Amino acid sequence: MRTEPLLSIIIPVYNTKQYLPACMQSVLHQQACFDYEVILVDDGSTDGSSLLCDRYASDTPFVHVLHQKNQGLSVARNNGLKASRGSYILFLDSDDWLADERVFSCLNKYLKDQKDVIFFESKKDISHWFNRTPHVLKRLLNADTPQNQLFNEMIRYNYPLGCAWNRVLKRSLLIDGELWFEANTYCEDIEWNVKLMRLNPQIALCPHVLHCYRQHSNTITQRYERIADDFKTVVLRCIHDHEAGSEKAVDAFLAFQYASLLEFVPYLSDEGQKQTASAKDILNYASDKKAKGCRRLVALLGYERACRLLNRYLLSKKV
Repeated sequence: MRTEPLLSIIIPVYNTKQYLPACMQSVLHQQACFDYEVILVDDGSTDGSSLLCDRYASDTPFVHVLHQKNQGLSVARNNGLKASRGSYILFLDSDDWLADERVFSCLNKYLKDQKDVIFFESKKDISHWFNRTPHVLKRLLNADTPQNQLFNEMIRYNYPLGCAWNRVLKRSLLIDGELWFEANTYCEDIEWNVKLMRLNPQIALCPHVLHCYRQHSNTITQRYERIADDFKTVVLRCIHDHEAGSEKAVDAFLAFQYASLLEFVPYLSDEGQKQTASAKDILNYASDKKAKGCRRLVALLGYERACRLLNRYLLSKKV
Protein backbone atom coordinates (compact mmCIF):
# COMPACT_ATOMS: atom_id res chain seq x y z
CA MET A 1 0.00 0.00 0.00
CA ARG A 2 1.39 3.41 -1.00
CA THR A 3 2.33 5.59 1.96
CA GLU A 4 3.99 8.41 0.03
CA PRO A 5 2.17 10.71 -2.41
CA LEU A 6 2.32 9.86 -6.09
CA LEU A 7 2.78 13.50 -7.11
CA SER A 8 4.53 16.47 -5.52
CA ILE A 9 3.57 19.90 -6.86
CA ILE A 10 6.33 22.42 -6.19
CA ILE A 11 5.21 26.05 -6.29
CA PRO A 12 7.84 28.77 -5.76
CA VAL A 13 6.21 31.95 -4.46
CA TYR A 14 7.61 35.46 -4.63
CA ASN A 15 5.31 38.47 -4.29
CA THR A 16 2.40 36.87 -6.15
CA LYS A 17 -0.34 37.46 -3.58
CA GLN A 18 -2.60 38.64 -6.40
CA TYR A 19 -2.31 35.37 -8.35
CA LEU A 20 -1.60 32.65 -5.77
CA PRO A 21 -5.28 32.06 -4.83
CA ALA A 22 -6.19 31.18 -8.43
CA CYS A 23 -3.17 28.90 -8.67
CA MET A 24 -3.99 27.10 -5.43
CA GLN A 25 -7.68 26.86 -6.23
CA SER A 26 -6.82 25.08 -9.49
CA VAL A 27 -4.73 22.56 -7.53
CA LEU A 28 -6.95 22.01 -4.50
CA HIS A 29 -10.12 21.58 -6.56
CA GLN A 30 -8.77 18.68 -8.59
CA GLN A 31 -10.73 15.45 -8.91
CA ALA A 32 -8.20 13.55 -6.84
CA CYS A 33 -7.60 10.00 -8.04
CA PHE A 34 -4.24 9.63 -6.28
CA ASP A 35 -2.46 11.08 -3.26
CA TYR A 36 -0.53 14.27 -3.83
CA GLU A 37 1.22 16.99 -1.88
CA VAL A 38 1.76 20.68 -2.51
CA ILE A 39 5.03 22.33 -1.49
CA LEU A 40 4.89 26.12 -1.39
CA VAL A 41 8.37 27.65 -1.32
CA ASP A 42 8.16 31.25 -0.16
CA ASP A 43 11.19 33.03 -1.59
CA GLY A 44 11.27 35.92 0.88
CA SER A 45 8.03 37.57 -0.26
CA THR A 46 7.25 41.05 1.05
CA ASP A 47 3.67 41.52 -0.20
CA GLY A 48 1.81 39.21 2.17
CA SER A 49 2.34 36.06 0.11
CA SER A 50 4.22 34.48 3.04
CA LEU A 51 1.17 34.70 5.31
CA LEU A 52 -1.02 33.36 2.54
CA CYS A 53 1.28 30.33 2.16
CA ASP A 54 1.11 29.71 5.92
CA ARG A 55 -2.68 29.87 5.79
CA TYR A 56 -2.86 27.24 3.04
CA ALA A 57 -0.50 24.96 4.97
CA SER A 58 -2.52 25.42 8.17
CA ASP A 59 -5.85 24.69 6.49
CA THR A 60 -4.82 21.72 4.33
CA PRO A 61 -2.80 18.76 5.68
CA PHE A 62 -1.12 17.90 2.37
CA VAL A 63 0.04 21.47 1.74
CA HIS A 64 3.47 22.28 3.16
CA VAL A 65 5.37 25.56 3.17
CA LEU A 66 9.08 26.32 3.18
CA HIS A 67 10.33 29.84 3.90
CA GLN A 68 13.70 31.01 2.58
CA LYS A 69 15.41 34.34 2.17
CA ASN A 70 15.12 35.71 -1.35
CA GLN A 71 17.40 33.52 -3.49
CA GLY A 72 15.47 33.22 -6.73
CA LEU A 73 13.36 30.70 -8.60
CA SER A 74 16.11 28.11 -9.07
CA VAL A 75 16.95 27.78 -5.38
CA ALA A 76 13.24 27.70 -4.50
CA ARG A 77 12.65 24.84 -6.95
CA ASN A 78 15.70 22.96 -5.70
CA ASN A 79 14.66 23.28 -2.06
CA GLY A 80 11.14 22.17 -2.94
CA LEU A 81 12.53 19.13 -4.75
CA LYS A 82 14.70 18.21 -1.76
CA ALA A 83 11.67 18.38 0.54
CA SER A 84 9.36 16.44 -1.80
CA ARG A 85 8.19 12.87 -1.20
CA GLY A 86 6.26 12.13 -4.38
CA SER A 87 7.29 9.66 -7.06
CA TYR A 88 6.63 12.37 -9.66
CA ILE A 89 7.26 16.11 -9.65
CA LEU A 90 5.30 18.96 -11.21
CA PHE A 91 6.84 22.45 -11.15
CA LEU A 92 4.10 25.09 -11.17
CA ASP A 93 4.69 28.85 -11.11
CA SER A 94 2.56 30.68 -8.56
CA ASP A 95 0.95 32.97 -11.14
CA ASP A 96 -0.02 30.03 -13.38
CA TRP A 97 -2.80 27.51 -12.90
CA LEU A 98 -3.99 24.04 -13.88
CA ALA A 99 -6.43 24.12 -16.77
CA ASP A 100 -9.44 22.52 -15.06
CA GLU A 101 -10.43 20.08 -12.31
CA ARG A 102 -9.77 17.02 -14.53
CA VAL A 103 -6.00 17.46 -14.87
CA PHE A 104 -5.11 14.74 -12.35
CA SER A 105 -7.64 12.35 -13.86
CA CYS A 106 -6.04 12.90 -17.25
CA LEU A 107 -2.52 12.47 -15.88
CA ASN A 108 -3.35 9.32 -13.94
CA LYS A 109 -3.37 6.96 -16.92
CA TYR A 110 0.01 8.28 -18.05
CA LEU A 111 1.51 8.00 -14.57
CA LYS A 112 0.54 4.32 -14.50
CA ASP A 113 2.87 3.70 -17.45
CA GLN A 114 5.77 4.92 -15.28
CA LYS A 115 7.59 6.80 -18.01
CA ASP A 116 10.35 9.19 -16.90
CA VAL A 117 8.75 12.34 -18.31
CA ILE A 118 5.16 13.12 -19.29
CA PHE A 119 4.86 16.18 -21.50
CA PHE A 120 1.53 17.98 -21.85
CA GLU A 121 0.22 21.05 -23.65
CA SER A 122 -0.01 24.54 -22.15
CA LYS A 123 -1.89 27.66 -23.15
CA LYS A 124 -0.77 31.24 -22.77
CA ASP A 125 -2.92 33.92 -21.18
CA ILE A 126 -2.08 37.54 -21.96
CA SER A 127 -4.43 39.91 -20.14
CA HIS A 128 -7.12 37.21 -20.24
CA TRP A 129 -6.87 36.71 -24.00
CA PHE A 130 -6.20 33.05 -24.77
CA ASN A 131 -4.12 31.95 -27.69
CA ARG A 132 -5.09 29.11 -29.99
CA THR A 133 -5.04 25.56 -28.70
CA PRO A 134 -1.61 23.96 -29.16
CA HIS A 135 -1.47 20.67 -31.03
CA VAL A 136 2.19 19.64 -31.35
CA LEU A 137 1.93 16.57 -29.13
CA LYS A 138 -1.20 15.36 -30.90
CA ARG A 139 0.64 15.64 -34.22
CA LEU A 140 3.56 13.58 -32.89
CA LEU A 141 1.23 10.92 -31.51
CA ASN A 142 -0.67 10.69 -34.79
CA ALA A 143 2.64 10.25 -36.60
CA ASP A 144 3.62 7.45 -34.18
CA THR A 145 6.95 9.20 -33.58
CA PRO A 146 9.54 6.77 -32.10
CA GLN A 147 11.05 7.47 -28.68
CA ASN A 148 14.50 8.32 -30.01
CA GLN A 149 13.04 11.00 -32.30
CA LEU A 150 10.65 12.69 -29.88
CA PHE A 151 12.94 15.50 -28.73
CA ASN A 152 13.99 16.21 -32.33
CA GLU A 153 10.40 16.43 -33.54
CA MET A 154 9.24 18.48 -30.56
CA ILE A 155 11.90 21.06 -31.38
CA ARG A 156 11.10 20.93 -35.08
CA TYR A 157 7.45 21.79 -34.39
CA ASN A 158 8.25 24.46 -31.78
CA TYR A 159 7.04 22.66 -28.68
CA PRO A 160 8.29 24.86 -25.78
CA LEU A 161 11.09 22.68 -24.45
CA GLY A 162 12.95 25.59 -22.87
CA CYS A 163 10.85 25.63 -19.70
CA ALA A 164 10.11 23.29 -16.77
CA TRP A 165 6.37 23.62 -16.20
CA ASN A 166 4.85 21.70 -19.14
CA ARG A 167 5.74 18.24 -17.89
CA VAL A 168 5.68 15.83 -14.97
CA LEU A 169 8.98 14.15 -14.15
CA LYS A 170 10.06 11.17 -12.07
CA ARG A 171 11.67 12.37 -8.87
CA SER A 172 14.30 9.64 -9.17
CA LEU A 173 15.27 10.96 -12.62
CA LEU A 174 15.81 14.44 -11.21
CA ILE A 175 17.74 13.29 -8.14
CA ASP A 176 19.83 10.51 -9.71
CA GLY A 177 20.47 12.61 -12.83
CA GLU A 178 21.42 15.62 -10.68
CA LEU A 179 18.94 17.81 -12.53
CA TRP A 180 19.22 20.82 -10.27
CA PHE A 181 18.50 24.35 -11.45
CA GLU A 182 21.43 26.76 -11.72
CA ALA A 183 21.12 29.60 -9.24
CA ASN A 184 21.43 33.32 -9.95
CA THR A 185 20.34 33.31 -13.57
CA TYR A 186 17.14 34.33 -15.32
CA CYS A 187 17.33 31.55 -17.93
CA GLU A 188 17.82 28.61 -15.58
CA ASP A 189 15.58 26.28 -17.62
CA ILE A 190 17.81 26.23 -20.72
CA GLU A 191 20.78 24.42 -19.17
CA TRP A 192 18.42 22.22 -17.18
CA ASN A 193 16.73 21.05 -20.38
CA VAL A 194 20.04 20.32 -22.09
CA LYS A 195 20.93 18.06 -19.15
CA LEU A 196 17.51 16.42 -19.33
CA MET A 197 17.88 15.62 -23.04
CA ARG A 198 21.27 14.02 -22.42
CA LEU A 199 19.72 11.57 -19.96
CA ASN A 200 17.64 10.07 -22.82
CA PRO A 201 14.53 9.67 -20.65
CA GLN A 202 11.56 7.53 -21.58
CA ILE A 203 8.83 9.96 -22.66
CA ALA A 204 5.04 9.93 -22.70
CA LEU A 205 2.99 12.55 -24.55
CA CYS A 206 -0.31 13.82 -23.18
CA PRO A 207 -1.91 15.83 -26.01
CA HIS A 208 -4.30 17.74 -23.73
CA VAL A 209 -3.98 21.27 -22.33
CA LEU A 210 -3.35 20.78 -18.62
CA HIS A 211 -1.67 24.07 -17.75
CA CYS A 212 -2.19 27.79 -18.34
CA TYR A 213 0.55 30.35 -17.92
CA ARG A 214 0.46 34.06 -17.56
CA GLN A 215 2.74 36.51 -19.34
CA HIS A 216 2.66 40.07 -18.15
CA SER A 217 2.76 42.64 -20.95
CA ASN A 218 3.87 45.70 -18.96
CA THR A 219 7.37 47.25 -19.02
CA ILE A 220 8.43 44.95 -21.84
CA THR A 221 11.50 46.92 -22.96
CA GLN A 222 12.88 47.18 -19.43
CA ARG A 223 12.34 43.46 -18.93
CA TYR A 224 14.20 42.62 -22.14
CA GLU A 225 17.11 44.84 -21.17
CA ARG A 226 17.28 43.16 -17.78
CA ILE A 227 17.38 39.58 -19.06
CA ALA A 228 19.49 40.05 -22.22
CA ASP A 229 22.89 39.54 -20.59
CA ASP A 230 21.73 36.54 -18.55
CA PHE A 231 20.20 35.01 -21.66
CA LYS A 232 23.44 35.55 -23.60
CA THR A 233 25.60 34.07 -20.84
CA VAL A 234 23.52 30.91 -20.49
CA VAL A 235 23.04 30.24 -24.21
CA LEU A 236 26.70 30.83 -25.10
CA ARG A 237 27.88 28.70 -22.19
CA CYS A 238 25.69 25.83 -23.37
CA ILE A 239 26.97 26.21 -26.93
CA HIS A 240 30.62 26.36 -25.88
CA ASP A 241 30.23 23.33 -23.59
CA HIS A 242 28.56 21.33 -26.36
CA GLU A 243 30.31 19.50 -29.18
CA ALA A 244 28.28 20.63 -32.18
CA GLY A 245 27.10 17.74 -34.33
CA SER A 246 27.35 15.17 -31.54
CA GLU A 247 23.73 15.16 -30.35
CA LYS A 248 21.04 16.04 -32.88
CA ALA A 249 18.36 17.10 -30.41
CA VAL A 250 20.74 19.25 -28.36
CA ASP A 251 22.11 20.82 -31.57
CA ALA A 252 18.61 21.80 -32.68
CA PHE A 253 17.59 22.99 -29.21
CA LEU A 254 20.63 25.27 -28.93
CA ALA A 255 20.09 26.57 -32.47
CA PHE A 256 16.57 27.59 -31.46
CA GLN A 257 17.78 29.24 -28.25
CA TYR A 258 20.50 31.09 -30.19
CA ALA A 259 17.93 32.29 -32.72
CA SER A 260 15.87 33.65 -29.83
CA LEU A 261 18.97 35.32 -28.40
CA LEU A 262 19.53 37.25 -31.65
CA GLU A 263 16.39 39.26 -30.90
CA PHE A 264 18.08 40.58 -27.74
CA VAL A 265 21.48 41.43 -29.25
CA PRO A 266 20.87 45.23 -29.46
CA TYR A 267 20.57 45.27 -25.64
CA LEU A 268 24.03 43.75 -25.17
CA SER A 269 27.33 45.55 -24.73
CA ASP A 270 29.72 45.74 -27.68
CA GLU A 271 31.70 42.86 -26.20
CA GLY A 272 28.53 40.85 -25.62
CA GLN A 273 27.46 41.39 -29.23
CA LYS A 274 30.87 40.26 -30.42
CA GLN A 275 30.72 37.12 -28.26
CA THR A 276 27.25 36.29 -29.57
CA ALA A 277 28.30 36.75 -33.20
CA SER A 278 31.16 34.28 -32.72
CA ALA A 279 28.69 31.46 -31.99
CA LYS A 280 26.45 31.89 -35.05
CA ASP A 281 27.57 28.61 -36.64
CA ILE A 282 25.16 26.79 -34.30
CA LEU A 283 22.41 27.96 -36.67
CA ASN A 284 23.70 25.37 -39.14
CA TYR A 285 21.93 22.78 -36.97
CA ALA A 286 18.53 24.51 -37.04
CA SER A 287 15.52 22.24 -37.48
CA ASP A 288 12.57 24.49 -36.56
CA LYS A 289 11.10 27.27 -38.68
CA LYS A 290 12.28 30.10 -36.45
CA ALA A 291 15.94 29.08 -36.31
CA LYS A 292 15.99 28.24 -40.03
CA GLY A 293 14.47 31.64 -40.78
CA CYS A 294 17.10 33.39 -38.65
CA ARG A 295 19.84 31.49 -40.44
CA ARG A 296 18.52 32.66 -43.81
CA LEU A 297 18.11 36.22 -42.53
CA VAL A 298 21.71 36.39 -41.30
CA ALA A 299 22.93 35.02 -44.64
CA LEU A 300 20.83 37.55 -46.56
CA LEU A 301 21.27 40.74 -44.50
CA GLY A 302 24.41 40.09 -42.51
CA TYR A 303 24.58 39.51 -38.77
CA GLU A 304 24.12 43.08 -37.45
CA ARG A 305 21.24 44.07 -39.72
CA ALA A 306 19.50 40.76 -39.08
CA CYS A 307 19.72 41.31 -35.31
CA ARG A 308 18.28 44.82 -35.57
CA LEU A 309 15.38 43.54 -37.67
CA LEU A 310 14.73 40.67 -35.26
CA ASN A 311 14.74 43.09 -32.34
CA ARG A 312 12.12 45.26 -34.04
CA TYR A 313 10.02 42.14 -34.48
CA LEU A 314 10.47 41.31 -30.79
CA LEU A 315 9.22 44.75 -29.76
CA SER A 316 6.24 44.50 -32.09
CA LYS A 317 4.97 41.42 -30.27
CA LYS A 318 2.70 41.68 -27.24
CA VAL A 319 5.17 39.84 -25.03
